[in-house]
Amino acid sequence: MRSRQLLQAITMLCLTLFCPNVKSQAAFNKELPKEFTDQFTQEINDSIPSLGSFIVSQNDKLIYEYYSHGANKETIFSIKSVTKSIVSVLAGIAQDKNILPNLNTPVLKILPEYNVSRSSFKNISNIEGKVAHDSIRNTLTLRNLLTMQGGFDWIENSKISTAMSFSGDPVKFVLDLPFEEYPGTVFNYNSGETHLFGAALAKIVKTNLKQFAAENLFKPLKINVPRWDTDSMNRNIAGSEMFMKPEDMLKFGLMILNNGKLGGRQIVSSKWIQESTAEHVKLDSWDVMPGANGYGYYWWRRKTNGHQAFVATGYGGQLICIIPDLKMVIVTTCFMNDKNRGRSEIKRLHYFIDKMTKEDIYKH
Repeated sequence: MRSRQLLQAITMLCLTLFCPNVKSQAAFNKELPKEFTDQFTQEINDSIPSLGSFIVSQNDKLIYEYYSHGANKETIFSIKSVTKSIVSVLAGIAQDKNILPNLNTPVLKILPEYNVSRSSFKNISNIEGKVAHDSIRNTLTLRNLLTMQGGFDWIENSKISTAMSFSGDPVKFVLDLPFEEYPGTVFNYNSGETHLFGAALAKIVKTNLKQFAAENLFKPLKINVPRWDTDSMNRNIAGSEMFMKPEDMLKFGLMILNNGKLGGRQIVSSKWIQESTAEHVKLDSWDVMPGANGYGYYWWRRKTNGHQAFVATGYGGQLICIIPDLKMVIVTTCFMNDKNRGRSEIKRLHYFIDKMTKEDIYKH
């Protein structure tokens, strides 16, 4: 017995010295102290009056689950731009099926019906500018859209994004925007670009995004998506307006944590998970994302207490935060009511995520 204990001690010492990730996981194997959870619950409830849920899974086990302000397990939330990260996975599934073209493919090769040159019209104003725009537009690739580097003159959550949502054809609206930068050069968060990517993806998979997701992602994960709104052309809005329960958001997060696998089934290739969460855009600061360190294919990246995290982020405080070396997934939702403070709720929630990932709270 003593020799076995000695062997276990030596093994743990070696793992601690040479495998820092194992050290991190071991530090989090204990349950949260009641004193901490009571204080945490009180503070987050007081700090975020729009809070609906805050759920933490570690090592495939729920270690904290809190529903607030009338929410419960059955409450369905608008997950806002978390939708974008789900669309990223749909692109990966399409790649696994060998139907997604090379990401350097110009989007107008996929949507040629929108490739109408304005130089064919006579006597139009600023014809030189429009011809130049058309030339730049033809260089816009799927990769540019996936990494928010489309180059369009765009301000998120502004009158221009509202105008797009009211447009008779939002895809045409985005493609007709002037360019502020050359595609592929500058990061500028743009939900219009995601909608354009979604339209291209739907054409690639030859069905609407909701149907493709239902067959290849939601059904295998046993996720219920009762609603995914469409634009005026009946296209699912790729950048937002999907509705889901927090527990289903958690299933999605666990699938990402497990490199595309859940319940013994590979939903999307581990290669795509690694590629899509990698740093494709250098981004070392973002106003509501402390510790930001890059952007992937519709995935935010940040450090929380030194641990790399990948975050699906939605307006008003909808988050799925995956922290691989802690084997942890954190899900948050907020009600989109008059108590919601918009984007600033995201920063507040990251403060509480950072509280949850501090190792010293597990040592009591």
